[in-house]
Amino acid sequence: MNKRIFRAGLFACLLSAAAGLALAVSGAPAFAADTGPKLSAAVGKLLAPAQKALETKDYAGAMALIKQAQALPDQTPIDTYEINNFLANASIALHDYATAGAAYEAMADSPVIPDADKPGTFHNATLLAAQAKHFDKAVKYGEAYIALGGAPDPNVIATLAQSYYVTKDFAKAQATAQKALDLAPAGTAPNEAALQIILQSQLKTNNVPGEIATFEKIVTYYDSKDEWGDLIDLSFSVKGIKDVEALHIYRLRLATKAAGHADDFTTGASLALTLGYPGEAEAFLNAGVAAGVIPPGGKLMSDAHSHAAKDRAELPALEGIAAKSANGDISIKLAETYFGYGRYADAERAARAGLAKGGKTDANEANMVLGEALALQGKNADAATVLSGLHNPTPGWAKAQHIWLLFANRKYASAAP
Repeated sequence: MNKRIFRAGLFACLLSAAAGLALAVSGAPAFAADTGPKLSAAVGKLLAPAQKALETKDYAGAMALIKQAQALPDQTPIDTYEINNFLANASIALHDYATAGAAYEAMADSPVIPDADKPGTFHNATLLAAQAKHFDKAVKYGEAYIALGGAPDPNVIATLAQSYYVTKDFAKAQATAQKALDLAPAGTAPNEAALQIILQSQLKTNNVPGEIATFEKIVTYYDSKDEWGDLIDLSFSVKGIKDVEALHIYRLRLATKAAGHADDFTTGASLALTLGYPGEAEAFLNAGVAAGVIPPGGKLMSDAHSHAAKDRAELPALEGIAAKSANGDISIKLAETYFGYGRYADAERAARAGLAKGGKTDANEANMVLGEALALQGKNADAATVLSGLHNPTPGWAKAQHIWLLFANRKYASAAP
């Protein structure tokens, strides 16, 4: 299995999460009026119209006034705090997250931050610091946010877990990521960044059962090509797996468009050729060429093409024999052949006919190809029902059944990362 390092692309998800949550805090901050520390007259004179500009969504006008306030000399700590408060809100409205992040950091570090402002300020400072790759600061603000108590936002917890990971505090990273998962509302997808933190920690400790469980959660909710590829690789750890069982697992590499290396495609093609399905062998090799991991041509490709040409020519005869035969084995062979050519509706029809007739062929194989054909037609509920019906499967069939059931039952993300 290719044990990848933590993917930098995960941090991109923080942009949308942080921006959306920060925007929800305040569009026009209110500054001290009758209670608390007072703004100096010069600063208040500029921030009052800036507040009105923000309320009317004149963000450029508000920013011009805020910059004038920033340039004033002899600012008090409350002056500086409120200027940064306005600057943060205006910057978010203008999608200038770097400026917003710097402003929130200054607010979070201010000695005069009001207690009422701390939850929102530490919340946004954590997200924006991590987005700017200031992970030490994200840890600082994230811990301050948690210390306030109350019901924490799972996005902040997941961001704190990421920041622990990047700063190499792996124990805290995994524990915090699990907390983010535990906080997810019922009926929503688990936080993907938190899942990735847990996965990377499991990879570092060679916790294979844990890796598999986490991979399964990720593919169930996020249908990730990278994780499908790794999960498929891990599925071949079954002892005594037979070629036909392995082929049914390899089929998921094409169904999920999973990431892979050259041998992931050539091995699938070799299995298909050995079992008498050259059309499927062609499909594996063509997918490898399209993915850029194997070159076109070569003996295996030549063999697949020549055998597939002969197979296509003989297919009408096989169809005729299957239609007339009372033996379901021929219909199952036809279903597997159809499947290899991507003719899933025909594969479904032939598999059902074979199961109805009966024969010596393993009924679990027949149900597997039927379930796979249903799933690739988008009939996932029917596929899950068929795949769940395997009887006393061998370990190899049980693994193929399990991983195809994951595919049929995948939910996709129902919540933002």
